[in-house]
Amino acid sequence: MDCFVNTETISDPQETLLEDLGSSIWKNVKDGNYESAINEIKEEKYKLCLLHNSLDLVPVITKLLQEDLDPEGEICIEELLVYIASVANAKEALLVFLEELEIHTSEVQFRVMLQPIQTILLRQASKNTRPMTFSWVFNTLYSRIAVMNLPTGYNLEGKEKKLLDVHPEVQAVSNAVQWLKDFYLVFYNKVVNEELVWTGKVTNSREYLSSFLLQLFHKPFTYLDVYCNEGEVESLLYRTCGDLVNMVASLLCNVFKLFSNITWSSSKTILANERESDKDLGIKQRNGDESLETEDEQDKKDEISQLSIASFFYCILGQNMASDYVPCVYSHQYVFLECLPLIANLLQEKEHIPIHKGLTLAKVLLNKLPQKTLPSESHEARAHSSFPQLLIRIMIFCNNRELRTTALEIFQSHFHKFDSIGRRKLIQALLLSVKHAGVLGLVIQELKENIAFSLSQETLDPNFTGKKLTNLVQIACSLPDAEKTDMLEWSDCIMAALNLLIFVFIRDVENKTGIVELAPVLKTGYLSQLQKGLDLSKGHYELKLKDLSSHSSKQKCMDMNVCVGGTILPNMLPDQEKNIVQTAICSLDMMQCVLARAIQAIENRI
Repeated sequence: MDCFVNTETISDPQETLLEDLGSSIWKNVKDGNYESAINEIKEEKYKLCLLHNSLDLVPVITKLLQEDLDPEGEICIEELLVYIASVANAKEALLVFLEELEIHTSEVQFRVMLQPIQTILLRQASKNTRPMTFSWVFNTLYSRIAVMNLPTGYNLEGKEKKLLDVHPEVQAVSNAVQWLKDFYLVFYNKVVNEELVWTGKVTNSREYLSSFLLQLFHKPFTYLDVYCNEGEVESLLYRTCGDLVNMVASLLCNVFKLFSNITWSSSKTILANERESDKDLGIKQRNGDESLETEDEQDKKDEISQLSIASFFYCILGQNMASDYVPCVYSHQYVFLECLPLIANLLQEKEHIPIHKGLTLAKVLLNKLPQKTLPSESHEARAHSSFPQLLIRIMIFCNNRELRTTALEIFQSHFHKFDSIGRRKLIQALLLSVKHAGVLGLVIQELKENIAFSLSQETLDPNFTGKKLTNLVQIACSLPDAEKTDMLEWSDCIMAALNLLIFVFIRDVENKTGIVELAPVLKTGYLSQLQKGLDLSKGHYELKLKDLSSHSSKQKCMDMNVCVGGTILPNMLPDQEKNIVQTAICSLDMMQCVLARAIQAIENRI
């Protein structure tokens, strides 16, 4: 037989017998005589040669899987391999099965090989089992799943994500994970019933098995859409994931045990602290996304990846899986702060699906926190300094509208969970750290709302009065390049700052906040720079408009190229460019009107 192992000289009768058996099995399977093939391998005369020489027979049988077999034929191959696994030398058989698993990559071959490997491991399972072989097999099987292709680069929103369920790559991974779940289920039951106990360095067999199950929550589950609204039909992937979550949760009994495995390290503090603002209020240190540097390397002693834990808690808390194993005695505040590194790890990913998981987990945990209850000390929690900046990065740069909107909702909700000290510190940190005008406008609006709330109370909030308030207003009312600042680019921030000044100087008639002391500084500093900058900008655009009205400038316009993001845009018609310039002038006029109101409000208080 061509497919069988050829030897130049066969002197061992057992080898001759094994070759005859291989040839016979090959012929019976090819002819569809599956029962004959199974009965023949179980004959007594082959037991001895299978015990010592099965290494040569396994490749022959697995090669049959490359032939065009029907489902019954695949079942026949699986039964043949299971029988060999039950009678052959366990160590040798395991080596050859794992070798075959690495060589062959089809779905059918992976599925068929699982039960024989399981059979060999079960032969070694006892209440005093060494973990080395099991660890080797479990990691090998996971590595096979981890290298499977996953869909990437899709920008799907809402129900569009359901299209991924029928993606060939997702279906292949879903099947593989389901087969692997069934493979683990046998060992799970034995561990739960204490029929399988690993010894040696393994101190807890339940946690030992759970660590291998958790591997699957890194890849593939982190990068697959494991999401289902109440009442919707669950996909195969979602059900399989739910089964694995329940297995891990029941092994751990208390899922929050995993909090001890959470790590976080950052090479820089992302948000500025109070000391930076106290040093020099005239210099705004706006560290944007380029300063967002975190170390991806985990503690080498940590056997469970952070994305595995993050995806697992997304399933537990974000999708309400295994709710019977979630203790209710932990405070929502504690759970949120412990999960922050996990949320940050998900938000750091490039693909939309893990980002969606991170946002969902953050939203669920924040919604459970009462308003204004999170203490200011929470700013010192692991990954907290990165959390707002990661939300900002998604709000600005993510090309998925659903994710941007959700990130904005969480960003605003996050403010309202802190006590007054925490809100002041967060506002100050963001004013010093963010360099995007639109986001700064949101932060300044939040400052305004807190001042308004303080003024509406009988007793003013000390965090939004006096020196603390004037510090915040001074930071908010500054231009990155003085009068040379691009006024249109910074219009959102400028308008928010001017509205803040108008509100506080008109609303605080009795100067309860002490804002009047800041009036001279604002008038000669920020407002003066802003007036000069607006005059310069408006003069520039008016000159440009005048040029566009002349025939010669129109001719030049046709020769002009505009490059955005490395792409040269089509030339604009003169009328189009003229409309853009007129719109810019209108925006500058509006800012000048608001500036005039702010100056008037301040002068009335001096």
